[in-house]
Amino acid sequence: MALNLPQISLSVSIRNSLLTSVFLLLAILAGVSVLATMRLSALQDAVESINRDRVPKIQALGDLNVSIAHAHLVAIRAALSTAPDPRAEAEGELRRRIVEVQAKLARFQETIGSDAPMKMAFDQLINKWDLYLKQQAVVLEPEVGASRNRLEHEVNVQTPPIFQAVVDAVEHAIKLADHRADSAIQDATLDAQLFRWVLWSVNGVSVMIGLATLFFVIHDVSMPIFRITRSMEAIAKGELQTEIPYADHTNELGLMARALAVFRASLVENERLNAATRTLSELSEWLQSAKSESELYQMISKVLGGLMPECTGTLYIYADSRDVLEVAAEWNGEARTRFLHPDDCWSLRRGHVYIHGTNEVEFRCDHVHDGADENYCCIPILAHGETVGLLHVEYNFKGEETAAQAKARFADRARLGLACAEHLSIAIANMKLREGLRDQSLRDALTGLNNRRCLIETARRELLRASRNGTPVSLVTLDIDHFKSFNDNHGHEAGDTVLRHVGEILKAGFTDGDLPCRLGGEEFVVLLPNCTIDEAALRAEELRARVEALNISYGDGMLPRVTVSVGVAAYPEAGIDLPEILRVADGALYRAKHRGRNRVELANGGMVPPIDEMTNRAVATLDAIVARAESRPGSTADQDGDQQVA
Repeated sequence: MALNLPQISLSVSIRNSLLTSVFLLLAILAGVSVLATMRLSALQDAVESINRDRVPKIQALGDLNVSIAHAHLVAIRAALSTAPDPRAEAEGELRRRIVEVQAKLARFQETIGSDAPMKMAFDQLINKWDLYLKQQAVVLEPEVGASRNRLEHEVNVQTPPIFQAVVDAVEHAIKLADHRADSAIQDATLDAQLFRWVLWSVNGVSVMIGLATLFFVIHDVSMPIFRITRSMEAIAKGELQTEIPYADHTNELGLMARALAVFRASLVENERLNAATRTLSELSEWLQSAKSESELYQMISKVLGGLMPECTGTLYIYADSRDVLEVAAEWNGEARTRFLHPDDCWSLRRGHVYIHGTNEVEFRCDHVHDGADENYCCIPILAHGETVGLLHVEYNFKGEETAAQAKARFADRARLGLACAEHLSIAIANMKLREGLRDQSLRDALTGLNNRRCLIETARRELLRASRNGTPVSLVTLDIDHFKSFNDNHGHEAGDTVLRHVGEILKAGFTDGDLPCRLGGEEFVVLLPNCTIDEAALRAEELRARVEALNISYGDGMLPRVTVSVGVAAYPEAGIDLPEILRVADGALYRAKHRGRNRVELANGGMVPPIDEMTNRAVATLDAIVARAESRPGSTADQDGDQQVA
């Protein structure tokens, strides 16, 4: 019974099991005591029966047998005595012996009681004894004694069988007494065997009950407590993925297991929150170290995707026009809404966080697609009191979760999203502030080109890289010819217009790592990493031609033609640092001005021909190469000619 109680109260189960075991053991002890008493009583009865029946009866029958034998001897002596006196004496002794035998028979008859077999044997003995007495009376008759032959016949022939019958009757009674005693001993032996079998059975049942109780205590008490204790120790060591057994039971073990599961879940959640807090702290530090907005948004996508694996998230940032928000970062899935209007989101319209799926009165945002789960939240990103973006988080419902579990987990993710939004707002605000300050410090306000400071920082970095890798770096300097006349004849506004147009040409013609800069006034510089001086000369001539082709309208008319003088120098031929290379390039620029302006001069003293002349030279060079190739023996042209002749 105790083994079938794993689901009821453990204390009740243990109590019932122990009480059952105690009651059964007490019953067994009582039964053993009764059986032992019965066995002792049976043995005592057997001993008493033997002492009471067998020994006295056998002794009495033995005495009776001896007395009958003595009486028979006296009877023979009396029958054989011829003298009167001896005969009379023998007859007197015979009568005394017969009386003694009769007395013993009477006493033996009193010991028989209700023993029917013994009564029957005793009756046979009495009958035999009566016949023997009659035969003795015949033997002692005077007429028989007078005849010697008849006396011998009676004594030797007739009397022995009768006497032997009496002796046999006594022996039969003795055997019967022995048999009765043997029966009592056999009964006692059977009782002892039965008692021994019952005792072994009782001992076996006791052992089985003890083993069953031990099995119950080990299987349903000790082992479960040991397993739960081992799980507790593992969880205490930080092994939070340890399996907790017996959580589905309804007894105390189940309560303990479920309580331990709740404790583990709390530890897991605390560990996750601590990890999230540490990650957010690290994220804040990393975000502050981002060097550009694109790198910042890449960090946000990677970190938030790991922090909220159950959620699909999108970070929207206001465009410069402030009329639409664009996707800046996304994680755990691609955003279906790439652009949204501020009026499409309730959080932007209401000015605070909007969590959908947790309130009784709620409406879906227009930017949320139809396939999204009802559990989502929109968190405005505020920086310096101004909304700069929107953090949108959608919960991905899992089939194994209940609705309540999904809402609870989503509420936790929404809180985590709020914490992330605070860090993101600070990082985005700082990044925009840094970008603005950097723009102001590194860009020329009039042309939008980089300024002298940006040139110095970039040139230092590129020259160091070139020194390590052995790659070339070229520098192009240009100056607008007769720029002072634009200011003097048309006003400074016209001069600014010319500068802006030249700046646009520089921005359009130099990209992908090139750095066009305005040093000041009408002076410009272009830094060309991984570019040889010949390549830089060609690009400089291309720039000069584009500037020369400018048609700038100003006011009601057109400004005069704009030209530039250009100087080209390269690392390491012109020097190993920016001031030295810039000085050499300026020298080439001055030579271009002294030689008539609107031209490109190299630092080594060479001049770059005009672009049309370069084209003609290139064509001529190609024609010469083709001519040489055709004049070679075995060329393709010769082969074709030979074929035609053939």
